[in-house]
Amino acid sequence: MKVFFIGTSACIPGKGEETASFLINEHILVDTGWCNVLKMKEYGFAPEKLNYLILTHLHQDHYIGLPQLLFYLGMRKADGIHSPQWPLTVIGPSEKLEYILKKTEEFLQVERFQELSLQLQPYVLIPGKIYEDENIRLETMSAKHVSGADQPEAALVCKLTDKHSSGTVCFTGDTSYHPPIADFAKGVPILIHDSCHTSADDAAATAKAAGVDRLFLIHHPVSANAEKLREAQAVFPASFLAEAGKSIEI
Repeated sequence: MKVFFIGTSACIPGKGEETASFLINEHILVDTGWCNVLKMKEYGFAPEKLNYLILTHLHQDHYIGLPQLLFYLGMRKADGIHSPQWPLTVIGPSEKLEYILKKTEEFLQVERFQELSLQLQPYVLIPGKIYEDENIRLETMSAKHVSGADQPEAALVCKLTDKHSSGTVCFTGDTSYHPPIADFAKGVPILIHDSCHTSADDAAATAKAAGVDRLFLIHHPVSANAEKLREAQAVFPASFLAEAGKSIEI
């Protein structure tokens, strides 16, 4: 299994950056960032190869690139030269998933421009439930996250297993410090943990309690890299920074 970090920055990325998002085995996209299409192409990946899109939760910085992605795939379908994979399974929490997809289609005027119509397969996944097919198994638990109105947010911590390579990775999406994540991640070699809403040392404590091989910190301002890494390694030496444009093997 290979995880490629498309973006690692905070909610509002700096110049040339992208917010937290990554590819798994080139065909599973986790969150869309601001404009993953351009970043994927910049790094040599083809968005047409996507089979799955996993949205960890529905705060804007994690899906704001969705219209660009669907417009690109629609145009590729229309030109018939670089046909996308179908269907595109879109997995996310709560009833807002279907609402966001509907509003995206309205924004793109799909009813008016039928050539942009795509074969999407939305799958609403309640935290604690599992998505499974012939390719992947996605186990979930609830993150500890709030909305702008300080209300609990439907947000997923995910453990994804690729059935072809048997590789497994756990990623938190946005979450405040939440000790149950350690039990959820036990036995997993890699934990990709939010270090914006959770402090780096708390993320490291979670990784240590889970007994993972390596921790990768993601979703914080790039300017804080050195400080975040120092704090995490003081607790869990096998801590690393998720770096945009870099991949890790599992």
